[in-house]
Amino acid sequence: MGTSRNNPPTNGSPNPARLFDAVPVGAVGCVVAFSGGLDSTVLLHLATRSDRPVRAIHIHHGLQPGAEEWAGHCSEVCEGLGVALTIVRVNPEKTGRGLEDAAREARYAALAARLKPNECLLTAHHADDQIETLLLRMMRGTGPDGLAGIPVRRAFGAGWLARPLLAFPRERLHDYAHHHHLHWVEDPTNTELSQDRNYLRHRVIPLLSARWPRAAEAGGRLAGHSAQQRDALRTLLADHRRQWPGPEHGPLPLDALRQSEPSVRPALLREWLRAGGMPAPETSRLEQGLAMLLEARADRRPALVWGKYQVRRHREWLYRLPWPLPEAPAPAPAEAAGTVCWGGLGHLVGKTGPGPGGSIRAPRPGERVVMPQRPAKPLTELLREAGIVPWWRSRLPLLENADGEVLAVGGLGVTAAGVALWGGGGMEPGWMPVAPADGPDWRWLRSPA
Repeated sequence: MGTSRNNPPTNGSPNPARLFDAVPVGAVGCVVAFSGGLDSTVLLHLATRSDRPVRAIHIHHGLQPGAEEWAGHCSEVCEGLGVALTIVRVNPEKTGRGLEDAAREARYAALAARLKPNECLLTAHHADDQIETLLLRMMRGTGPDGLAGIPVRRAFGAGWLARPLLAFPRERLHDYAHHHHLHWVEDPTNTELSQDRNYLRHRVIPLLSARWPRAAEAGGRLAGHSAQQRDALRTLLADHRRQWPGPEHGPLPLDALRQSEPSVRPALLREWLRAGGMPAPETSRLEQGLAMLLEARADRRPALVWGKYQVRRHREWLYRLPWPLPEAPAPAPAEAAGTVCWGGLGHLVGKTGPGPGGSIRAPRPGERVVMPQRPAKPLTELLREAGIVPWWRSRLPLLENADGEVLAVGGLGVTAAGVALWGGGGMEPGWMPVAPADGPDWRWLRSPA
């Protein structure tokens, strides 16, 4: 544990008034992400000196031998400050990016899940964290957006995430902790130089600060200027987007990209992805994928794939879709009228059901269907003629009766057998697709008009 000494805080030390500059006015309370380390201990102490409702959450990763002792220390500190503490145990699974990234993802997922509506999560990131982040991103070849660094505030879970200490270097937090006789735990992994961030913290940044004492402050200014430029560019790109044909919040018209300057196209694509809640791929992959999407022949089906996302082209439009595409659900009973759930893909909603023994299922290879006043035709051909995008043609739900007759095809309409059973008058079921968070254009069955 770190100890305290009776040193007065230096000028520019954090205070409760500055703390809540970062908290949205509409926040009903604050939740401190409390690890028990120096930074979050200072943050929690500051939060309790305000008139805002405060509670704390400690994420127990179980990755260190002293994890149980840290949780106990957090409980003691919160009890002494009169703060309610929730301890959440997570089990991060190592991914291709490493255990550190997996732990971070698990931590933020657990925090988001426990944030109540209009609460603001407070994390203890400070000015030194900001310059570390900027240097790491520079080493990875970040673009302009990456130079905006760690944001002071953003939407998060059911509320917000704010970082009220971002303007203060760690030295000021250290002085504050000593002045107020605070105690904290030290994470032994913070000295392991095999981690990039620790190497910067202990080897690189001290050299920079020795030559340029205000390096952390300069990094904060760089991030602030970059964020302003990013926001201005997003506003201009959004205005440009509204001049294009088609829906503002749907698929992207290829002609609009072709008519834009080549240097502007990657930024337009990034903004369209961001507007749909999707992170952009790395620059080289984005630029190569954009060229492929623009230049492929009309009979091709090019796709830009990264992580759990993809962009596909159909006709003259680009679509933001999940990767891999959702599988069609298994057949299921669907006898009665009302809403029939088709896995996670959507719902069939109708006033009349197929009757006893009815079911819902996916199309079969080579299946032929009889639509009203038309001869039997392959279902794939009917769907293509109706303009259904290729990835939905094998996933749209079919409603059939006990005799195996197809009564309706989701997104296409009622069949001849369905007309014979239900008649007209809008009794046939309607199809309501669901767009997943990682594929905002998945719900589009047809290209925009």
